[in-house]
Amino acid sequence: MEGTYQNLGSIRVAKQVLSTIVTHSALLIPGVIGIANGSRTLPIRNQWSRMLGHDIPPQGVALNVKDNTVSADLYLVVDADADIVSLGSAVQDEVASALEEMVGMQVQEVNIYIHDIA
Repeated sequence: MEGTYQNLGSIRVAKQVLSTIVTHSALLIPGVIGIANGSRTLPIRNQWSRMLGHDIPPQGVALNVKDNTVSADLYLVVDADADIVSLGSAVQDEVASALEEMVGMQVQEVNIYIHDIA
């Protein structure tokens, strides 16, 4: 029956799937070289990050999900010639749009941390 849907159960999206959406969306933006990886960060940089209160998550993405709302922290490595402010805004827009379109979640915030330039 076209257009008629019954409540057949719930749909749950794993955090890893959300993290993958965030990562792939960010990498679409020109000037984003990669995602910082907390597990591969040099010990001295990791200590510096902790002193600043920003431990880098193992995959470079931290998510907070509550009900149907998501907040994301994204740690990026960007091109040395990039306009960091414009790049950050473009990543925020792309990530928010992808999460809203692909999984129908509301996006509260997308925080961008420029971890390094290459």
